[in-house]
Amino acid sequence: MSRGGYREGSGRSKSGYYKGTYCGSTYELCWVIYSIDHNIQFNRFPGMIEENGLKYYPDFLLDDGKTIIETKGYEDKSSVEEKTKLAERFGFNVIVLRKNDLKFAFDYVSSKYKTNTYQTLYDDYKPTYNYVCSFCKCNFTREKNLKTSSVFCSRECSGKFRKNENQIAKLNTNIKLNINRKLSKEESLEIYNRTDKSYMELANEYKVSKATIGFIKKKQTYKWIHE
Repeated sequence: MSRGGYREGSGRSKSGYYKGTYCGSTYELCWVIYSIDHNIQFNRFPGMIEENGLKYYPDFLLDDGKTIIETKGYEDKSSVEEKTKLAERFGFNVIVLRKNDLKFAFDYVSSKYKTNTYQTLYDDYKPTYNYVCSFCKCNFTREKNLKTSSVFCSRECSGKFRKNENQIAKLNTNIKLNINRKLSKEESLEIYNRTDKSYMELANEYKVSKATIGFIKKKQTYKWIHE
């Protein structure tokens, strides 16, 4: 597909517009953001360069009218070199930026906008999935479908949720141990005869459940202490 003299779209890339400039990939997007923020003047390359059936659609043209900026991710090196030589025969200087060459732009965008999901910075970006945080209950969005039963808006909420889960699990374990604790005949008889504390206070003291204390008092358990 062509538009405005340059070709849009890529099977592997995430494209969109940033401040009105079309970006064919997030590589281009980060370079565009960096350039705009640092007052580097450029435009999309107007049209294509063609010779003997070889067509080249450059990415960007700097304000000097001679310097082409080409961001590349997956395209074969020989293909890129062929197109570069084509542009040079027409008097252009081509600067090819691959992933490692664009680290300065990635780092800048990540630091300024606090994200590595660069496509979220496009003008018309709309998150795909809506969620409610399992910890703070706030609404948030993500591009990916989160397939876990618990979802979180941040690492902080995830950490707090896990901490609470561990505390609850520990408490439940202690409760279970207390409920399953077996009293001796002497302890049971002592509980039955005591009137100085409430059921809950006795339960805490003997490390059993309040229900166990109630059963002893009502002769519903440990019946052998009454024989």
